[in-house]
Amino acid sequence: MKPDSFGKIKIIPGRNAGRFPFCNSLFIDDDVKVIIDPGSGYQSLVDINSRSPVDLVLNTHFHFDHIAYNYIFDRAKIYINDIEEECYRDRANILRHNGVVEYFGESCIPGWLERISRPDSLQSPYSPQNRHEFWLSTARLDGTYRWGEKMDFGTTQMEIIGAPGHSAGFSCPYFPAQGIVFIGDIDLTTFGPWYFGTDADIDLFIASARTIAALDAEIFITAHEEGVIIRKDFPHRLKRYLAIIEDRDQKILDCLTEPASLERLESMALMYGKKFITDEWVRAWDAVGLRKHLERLLKKGAVSCRDGLYLIT
Repeated sequence: MKPDSFGKIKIIPGRNAGRFPFCNSLFIDDDVKVIIDPGSGYQSLVDINSRSPVDLVLNTHFHFDHIAYNYIFDRAKIYINDIEEECYRDRANILRHNGVVEYFGESCIPGWLERISRPDSLQSPYSPQNRHEFWLSTARLDGTYRWGEKMDFGTTQMEIIGAPGHSAGFSCPYFPAQGIVFIGDIDLTTFGPWYFGTDADIDLFIASARTIAALDAEIFITAHEEGVIIRKDFPHRLKRYLAIIEDRDQKILDCLTEPASLERLESMALMYGKKFITDEWVRAWDAVGLRKHLERLLKKGAVSCRDGLYLIT
C-alpha cells in the first residue's frame, strides 16, 4: 500500500478512488492549516475541519472537482490563481473558460446559473454541471496567488509552479524540502490528458508536464485515481500518458479515409465516445477537444480543409 502521509503533508483520498467528479486533496497540518483542492468528498473534509479548523483553502484551478467543497470551510480564506479569479467574480466565466460557451453560445449562461442556484436541480448523467456546490463554492474569494509565489505554513514551505495547458491558470504546489509536488490533473490516468476547455492548450499541456517532470521531486501526487507516483516510475508513466495525444490524432486521421465535415466528425464523439455525449457538457468538451486536434493536425500539415471538408494531406 502506498503511503498517504508525508510528515505534515497528508493526502485525503477522493471518493470512488479519486475519479471525476471527485479528486484527491492535500491537507497541510502545520501552524497554518491548509486544504489544497477540496474535492475529495464532503464527509472526509468536514471531519478534518472539525478536528483541525482550516485556515486556508487553495484551489489549483477552477474546475468543479477541485473546488466542490470550498463552502465547507466558512472560516478559512479561499484563494485561487490570479488568472482564473474571474471565474469567482462572475460565474459565467466558468462556462466561457471550460468550453461550454464556445460550443453552445452565450445563451446557455442564464439557464445554467439558475440551475446551480437551486439544490434540487435535475442532475446530468456524466458531468457535475448542475451541482449546487458550484454556486456555494464560488460565492466568495478572499485572495489570489501568482505563479512563482512562495508560501510559508510554519515548518512547511510551498512554491506555486505555473503549469498552463489543462486550464489557463493551472498550478502545481511544490514542496522542495520534502521533494513532493502535487501534479493535480497531469494525472497519468488511462483516459489521458484533459485540455478540452476553451482556455486549454495541447502544446502548453505537454510543455507543462515536462516542466513538472524536471522538478527536483521524489514524489508526484496526482489529483485522480492513483495518487502517489515515485520518481523512478514517473518518466515512463508520463511518456505513456502524453502518447494518448498522438493516439487521438491518429483516431481522427483514421476517420478521414474520405473527406468529412466538422459536423460529421463531431457526431462521432471521438474524444469521449457516443455513450457520454448524452451529457451536454461532455458533448461540448468532446467537440472542443476535437477542434483542438484538428487545429494541431492542420498546423502539422497532416490534414487540410477545403470547402468545409477535412481530408488527409
